[in-house]
Amino acid sequence: MRSAMAGAIANEQLMLQQQRFRSDGTHATGAQEFHEGDQQVDGEDEEFAHGTNRIKTASARKTAPRWRIPSYYEFATDRVADDRDCDADRPGGHWCEAKKPGHADALRESARLPMKLFLSYPSAHRELAERLTLALEAEGHEVFIDRADLKAGESFHQTLREAILGADAMVFLVTPEAVASGSYALAELNIAQQRWRRPSGHVLPVMVVDTPIAALPSYLSAVTVLQPRGEAVAEIVAAVALLTPPATRRRLRIAAVAALGLVALAAVGIVVSRHSQQSRAEQARLEAQQRDLAQAASARELCDSGGHAVAMVQLNELVAGRQPPAQVLDAREDCAMRWLREMRATAGRTTFTEQVAQTQPVLLQGLPRASGARAADLRSHIGWGEYLRGRDGAAGADPVAHWRRALADDADNVYANAMWARQMLNRGGRFHEAKTLFAKAEASARDRPFVRALQFGGTLGGNIETARYAVVVADQMRRGGEAIEQHHRDALWSGALGASLMHADARATLFTALPPAQLLETFDWLYPDAEVRDERRMLWRFVRATLLANNGDRVAARAGFESLVAELRAANRSGRLLDEAQHGLDRLRQP
Repeated sequence: MRSAMAGAIANEQLMLQQQRFRSDGTHATGAQEFHEGDQQVDGEDEEFAHGTNRIKTASARKTAPRWRIPSYYEFATDRVADDRDCDADRPGGHWCEAKKPGHADALRESARLPMKLFLSYPSAHRELAERLTLALEAEGHEVFIDRADLKAGESFHQTLREAILGADAMVFLVTPEAVASGSYALAELNIAQQRWRRPSGHVLPVMVVDTPIAALPSYLSAVTVLQPRGEAVAEIVAAVALLTPPATRRRLRIAAVAALGLVALAAVGIVVSRHSQQSRAEQARLEAQQRDLAQAASARELCDSGGHAVAMVQLNELVAGRQPPAQVLDAREDCAMRWLREMRATAGRTTFTEQVAQTQPVLLQGLPRASGARAADLRSHIGWGEYLRGRDGAAGADPVAHWRRALADDADNVYANAMWARQMLNRGGRFHEAKTLFAKAEASARDRPFVRALQFGGTLGGNIETARYAVVVADQMRRGGEAIEQHHRDALWSGALGASLMHADARATLFTALPPAQLLETFDWLYPDAEVRDERRMLWRFVRATLLANNGDRVAARAGFESLVAELRAANRSGRLLDEAQHGLDRLRQP
């Protein structure tokens, strides 16, 4: 079985390499097809990425010995920070190798012991606190997330006190608000000081917003402050893993005493039956499997909330060196595919190519055990990864080959159809073919928000014909009861239903997109009067009067144009908007 899977993966990788490095130069100039600043899905100006391996730095104000907290990857390769026998000239800081084989393994095993953690944070950083909670829970820890865990009717101060006194450690998010006099966070820190006279090993302060050193309480000044420089959640999770509070050490001693007790019992001749041994082994296996499934579920939730990189690290750990349940493998592949669909690149920080390199091996490994629609999903996303690599200017395999194979497995596959259509729009000249593929993707009824994002991203910002199609898509969403993102409303305003309607040729094209009454209803659904921003108000009044006239409501349209013209002239404003409003009024005055 392993041999067959390895062979299948090798064949798939060989196909990618052969396509990427073909000598005919077909794809060598692929980057020229993408203009600078283009975004993956919806045309936004900024693209975002989630990193996994950032460097952690500690505050330089302490006089006690300090070291860097190793990242996930540094920790996993037996590189442990220490202040003895280290090479200070090595790049990246003061480091040394593990003192003996198995040293880092032992640290990793102790770091995996679950702890009860109290997370103290200012209310302005609740989103970071929630993401951090998901990541810590995926590592097996129990997290009390400050005031959010209070139930109705519970005593506020008593519940917090009990939570802190029962915790193994506290994570304290440092901001100017958190250390301000009278803050809830300081009240929680005072309880922690009663719990632990010395904060070392118990309190982990993390500076998430630059805060003057002098503003920190003296209790926090007794320990090194973690100052994340990259992915804050990943760095905090790694730092928590290195805490070893007394409660954890007591659990280790209890486990050691229990083990010695078992040895003593064995020494005095207590014999356990073979059947009993097998039952315990099976029970242990089932318990380990349940733990893996629970951690996979937490990692999946983290991935769904946008923490793709950290979630993939956790899922990779569950798979490495073992035969995990199929649900764990599915969660890993699903996270890789979601990351690809939501992937962003940030200039000077993270490229598409770097991120695709973390997802593509996962999808290739999943192919040998997949068939039908599942295999089509995997192949579609492998093709999307090649498409994104081309956005970086990298010469890669032809994504169309992967989409064709996906459609051979599942002719109605939503991802193969939608992704291929998006690529056609990006290349230009194949608009009608792209519409056909988008129609097949819509008919599948799967992941409709992703399909809509590709439709809007590929049609707005182009020409008036593609903008007309975007208006039709918006009307379909209105009639189908679908929600629409605000940034898609804004893109439709800029590319189709805003200033474009001051041009006669654009009006003529857009008026053919939908029946007049339907076009007016869609406009009102997208931009209801109560939600129109002040800077758009004048243009909105012009567009709505124009759509009323197009719908045959001459009285309402004339009233709209008259009031707009009067207000513009009263404000001594001139320009295109006034001219077009006057022309609209003149047309309505004609018999």
